[in-house]
Amino acid sequence: MPTHPAAGPSDTPPLLRCTAALCLLMLCSLDVYASTLNVTLVPSRDDGAYQRVLGAIVSRIGEQPAADISLKIVNLDELRKNSREIDQAADLFIPIGIRATEHILRQSVNSPVLAVLVLRSSFNATLKRSTEKTPAVTPSGTRRISAILLDQPVNRQLHLTRLLFGTVKRIGIPLGPDSQPLRAEIADLAQRLELSIEIENIDSADRLMQQLTQLMERSDVLLAFPDPLIFNRRNVRYILLSSYRKRIPVIGYSQSYVKAGALAATYSSPEQIGKQAAEAIIELQRNPSLRFPAIMAPTYFSVAINDQVARAFGYMNLSAEDLAQQIRQLERNLQ
Repeated sequence: MPTHPAAGPSDTPPLLRCTAALCLLMLCSLDVYASTLNVTLVPSRDDGAYQRVLGAIVSRIGEQPAADISLKIVNLDELRKNSREIDQAADLFIPIGIRATEHILRQSVNSPVLAVLVLRSSFNATLKRSTEKTPAVTPSGTRRISAILLDQPVNRQLHLTRLLFGTVKRIGIPLGPDSQPLRAEIADLAQRLELSIEIENIDSADRLMQQLTQLMERSDVLLAFPDPLIFNRRNVRYILLSSYRKRIPVIGYSQSYVKAGALAATYSSPEQIGKQAAEAIIELQRNPSLRFPAIMAPTYFSVAINDQVARAFGYMNLSAEDLAQQIRQLERNLQ
């Protein structure tokens, strides 16, 4: 009888390895409890950040050996073919990424949805489109849809800016159509933190560069909040180069923005988002009547620093971990 070489770890697709781990978790829990919280995880793709979120969820749930939780991974193709059956078996959907979120919100599903790894602007736009096209509701008349956002809360970004620049610098903040609802919150928190801010509302791509240039002329620092009109792939390079030439550091909102040339940013990794999602699942299992807030800020975060840019602006030996710890303490003080 012919023999076949044993498959090594690299021979098994990541999704299959993760599914095997989930099955083991399911079997371990079935003998302990009579009923189970059935959670269906739907990644946008089987790679990169989506796989890292899945791994973090599996790992955190696995730390709860007595938890009555069953996790199931479903890809988008399977969901298209069997949406009704999958919906009937699920107590909670967790789409990972905006593509999976869009797909689930287009379906006539009744199970609650907790989207993760999504930006506020894309999630709100997707929610609006899905409501217009498919006003699906639960038997009670409301569709329970929540999200753990990638967007860092306003206070976190302002704390980082204050720690780096104190209260004497003028902070320029451009806001586009999707970020302008944050204006009142930004102004209120800036006043409480004794920060001097210059907010510029930008409503048109035609005047974007002109308005940004004018904002930089009356600013010492540029603070970015996610907005697709302002900070997109076409504009990022120009904004960073222009601010650098004017000796205006930029506080970004993602690790990739820091790599591209921003001085620093607070951000949440896929693993941190996955950990928070898992803890939400555990809390729901403990309290089945729990209702998640419509939008949740990321609980866990890190600080990223571009060391080369920091040195160019005269900042030596900045510690990302020290800054993150200081921000965590400031957030605790506000609670």
